Amino acid sequence: MKKPLLFLVFGMVAAGALLSGCSKAKTPPPAATGQADAGSATADAGATAVPDGPVELKIKWAAGKTFPMRMSLNQTVQTKVPGQSEAAAMEVKIAQDFNLSAIKQLENGGWELELKFENQTMDISQGGKQLLSFDTAQSSAADTNNPAAAILRAMIGVRLQYFTDAAGKVQSMGGMADLMKRIDAAAKPQQRGMFHEMFSEDTLKRYGSFSDALPNRMVSPGDSWPVKNDIASGIGTLTLDMNYTFKNWEQHNDRRCAHMVGTGGITSKSISAAMVGAAVEIQKGKLADDFWFDPEAGMIVDVHDNQDMTLKITTRSQSLTQELHQQVRVALMDTP
Repeated sequence: MKKPLLFLVFGMVAAGALLSGCSKAKTPPPAATGQADAGSATADAGATAVPDGPVELKIKWAAGKTFPMRMSLNQTVQTKVPGQSEAAAMEVKIAQDFNLSAIKQLENGGWELELKFENQTMDISQGGKQLLSFDTAQSSAADTNNPAAAILRAMIGVRLQYFTDAAGKVQSMGGMADLMKRIDAAAKPQQRGMFHEMFSEDTLKRYGSFSDALPNRMVSPGDSWPVKNDIASGIGTLTLDMNYTFKNWEQHNDRRCAHMVGTGGITSKSISAAMVGAAVEIQKGKLADDFWFDPEAGMIVDVHDNQDMTLKITTRSQSLTQELHQQVRVALMDTP
């Protein structure tokens, strides 16, 4: 589950600028500065206790098994334009409930997975003034004058397929054509490019990439491993460089979990202005992760991801700098 929403950030920068001009899980989203609610289910009393020793860090899919997830994103963007006073910070908050299910094992040893969006909310404010508020659980009568409502509502019920290799890496996806068709039908022409980027295949592929931060082998407390790869995005190719350590065993939200910590950064390897209409370069990108793996569930059950970035954005008419701070939490809502 390595940063499933990491690259949504760049679409949201564009989304916030545009929008300022104009379920299953019902518990509140996890607080930005506290632990996410990863569910309160406890292992059966007769289950074998997990030892404080080595553990195989590998997702254990099983046909028919469904993991209900909640993602929450809190983002603050401060824009600095040369010659102008500093603009008020823009705040973006998103929460999504989705189910991730294992459909069947493939001949190559990988899996066909399916993701279904159940509910989502979005709130955008600037300088303490609310610009947008949306919740798919509310009546559509509240959508008046909300330029994003029809698009976000159209996503509910969409089913995306992920096809992984034996190591859990997503090799291809299905269902994107249906999603883009729904977005195009609900969006105004000037909105389509922005929402195509926000919910692009590169972005949504992260939802199924649960194995990216795992070594898929036995590890013991104190062991470390690197994760480095290039990832395509709407602003070009990005290089992710992280190092993870199995910190300790601990009781986390009524689960006996292996606790991992990760530190590293992200940089721009190449820059493209094709998708977002501006050249966006990451001048400084610092990432810090904590995640908890429950060997009985065979799943990462909680992720705390913190991102601090300095972005240089160049358009035809100006160059500006954005200081971006983002917290992403992803939690298993209950035991399937």
